[in-house]
Amino acid sequence: MLKQTYDRPSSSASGIHGAAAGHAGALGVPLAWLIGALRRSYPLLIVLLLWELLAIAIGDSLFLPRLSSVLAAEWRLLLGGELVRDIGISLTRALSGFTLAVLIGVPLGILMGWFPRWDSFWNLIVSFTNPLPKIGLVPLFILWLGIGEPSKIAVIAAGAVFPILINTYNGVRGVNKLWTWRAATMGASQAELLLKVVLPAALPQILAGARLAMALSWVILLAAEMVASRSGLGFRILYGQQMFDTPVVFAGLLTIALFGFLFDRLILALSSRLCRWYFRQGNEPGAAG
Repeated sequence: MLKQTYDRPSSSASGIHGAAAGHAGALGVPLAWLIGALRRSYPLLIVLLLWELLAIAIGDSLFLPRLSSVLAAEWRLLLGGELVRDIGISLTRALSGFTLAVLIGVPLGILMGWFPRWDSFWNLIVSFTNPLPKIGLVPLFILWLGIGEPSKIAVIAAGAVFPILINTYNGVRGVNKLWTWRAATMGASQAELLLKVVLPAALPQILAGARLAMALSWVILLAAEMVASRSGLGFRILYGQQMFDTPVVFAGLLTIALFGFLFDRLILALSSRLCRWYFRQGNEPGAAG
């Protein structure tokens, strides 16, 4: 009887300890993720802290507002609806221009990299037009397409197409010849070679070009909206400058940086998923450009 009396509390204690351990383990997963996220983002946190301290030291909100003031301005614009509207308009323009650049740059880069005649025709044209300042095309596209959305989307696409085109071209040119020879000896047609061998092999370079093009899309978007627009984040930044409201200017810039960062991480995650064979060879997915 004594043995049974002492066994029962021991069993109950084991159950309690097991439940506590399970609960602690469940809490440990998000805690470990949070600690890992803080470790990865600590350089950015340091920059933001230095920004706040430097703004306090300068003491001139017109020159450099505090980060807290910028976040307060962003929250005010968010509650008023202006920021949500501007984000929606700018996102539509940037993604439309980027998508158009991908639809043009990837096929043209593949054709130039694979067929010598396409390369000989387009190579000089690309080399001649790439150095043109894309911001300078804004007045020209306004004359051609008007002051509406097509001119802004067109100038974004005109700037973003070159990183995608050039990276796709280099990716196709760098495909291992042994892979294409083996596929050809097995009876693969030109279309099969391009779709099943060349395109997958060049995909890491294509996605690297997409990262550059996405960042450039936001840069050109900002300039286009500041030159000829009554809406969007670029217009909001220009309006803040005209009103001497520096926190609004920084709020617009911070919003653009945030969305640019999110889309860059999205493309990077897509690259890591689709090109595992490439990163297993020692190429780090987090490398710039």
